[in-house]
Amino acid sequence: MTPLFRKFLGLHWILFVAMLAMITLGIYSIYAAVHFRPEAAFSSRWNDQIRWVLIGAVFFFTASLIDYKWVRWASLPLYLAGLGLVVLQGTMGEDTFGQKLSLSIFGVSFQAAQFAITATILLLAVVLGEAHKYIPWLKHYMVRFVVTGIIFAIPFLLVVKQGDLGSAMVLVPIVAAMLLVGNIPFRCLIAVSLIGLIIMPPVYFFALKPYQRDRIQVPLDLLANRPVDTKREGWNLTQLLIAVGSAGWEGKGLDARELPPGQKSMLQLGLTSKSTAHTDFIYASAAESFGFRGAALMIIGFIFILTMALMISFFSRDQLGRLIAVGIIALLFAHIFEHIGMNIGILPITGIPLPLISYGGTFMVMNLFLFGLIQSVWVHRNAMIEEERAKAKSKAVRGGRSAPAYT
Repeated sequence: MTPLFRKFLGLHWILFVAMLAMITLGIYSIYAAVHFRPEAAFSSRWNDQIRWVLIGAVFFFTASLIDYKWVRWASLPLYLAGLGLVVLQGTMGEDTFGQKLSLSIFGVSFQAAQFAITATILLLAVVLGEAHKYIPWLKHYMVRFVVTGIIFAIPFLLVVKQGDLGSAMVLVPIVAAMLLVGNIPFRCLIAVSLIGLIIMPPVYFFALKPYQRDRIQVPLDLLANRPVDTKREGWNLTQLLIAVGSAGWEGKGLDARELPPGQKSMLQLGLTSKSTAHTDFIYASAAESFGFRGAALMIIGFIFILTMALMISFFSRDQLGRLIAVGIIALLFAHIFEHIGMNIGILPITGIPLPLISYGGTFMVMNLFLFGLIQSVWVHRNAMIEEERAKAKSKAVRGGRSAPAYT
């Protein structure tokens, strides 16, 4: 049996099957959101998603079967490349509602922020987990803490400047989780949290644009039962709440002609934005089509996946692998929490896609690459034991005696 095939058999197949099931559910949800659209550009999105999944599978298996130790030398170049792409997006990106949130290179459009966030996770894992072994001045926790803050602040500020507040906020729980696992004293986290609470009011009143403040204020007003202008800033959230709340247990199905008399589908009436129903509002679209049972099944699937990934982090062979897994788990959790929260009215609408479910080419490829890294942590968890066995066997052969047994 070749080492590569042994690694393939050693994949965490329970997590793989769960991931595949969620991708299938995502493709079906995209189909439910777009199949009735007369425009071919929208109605074929579910088909396009299948092609992106097949492309992403290459990245998934490549990342799974190669030892994750490569991030030690590749993380810094990837981080600098991510920052460069974000800067390039700010100057040459595609304009979307007055914001440059995507970049097109060789005809492929993608969000540079997603690449930068992934690269930031890898670099933080190296700085907090391994860099102090090679750079003496990083051995003190305060130095690592400051360096972590700098690594976080640069992409965060660049993404915020471009108006993508949702993607920028994803970095906050990622850094918090990695600092917690990265042996940084808890008092440092408390101090940063207090500073964040202090600067939040000035940022809200003086740094945010009016439409950004409206997005925060609308869900608060709805939760407090205060009046909201449902024709303007409250339009999207109101339609989402009606769609989710009127779905019932079984949902409204895929065909509007099969609905009971007097019942309408917000999705098929076009009241749920057709340009974002399969991306930013995919959870509300799926909830309306498949009902409470479909929406609950989606959440249960995510809980199971995150639990399996967390278990893998505990089995990591070193701190680097543990930090990579924890950073990815925090990224997935932030996306899931923000996306579902904004679709059910407890969080502001920030345009955050749902991992494995929302339509998005580069987003799906990036998701599968990250899951591949988690699989690599699992596949190579016993690499240290195998290396020690190989060294002991080599010494025994040179010394003319049998190798000691390992249990």
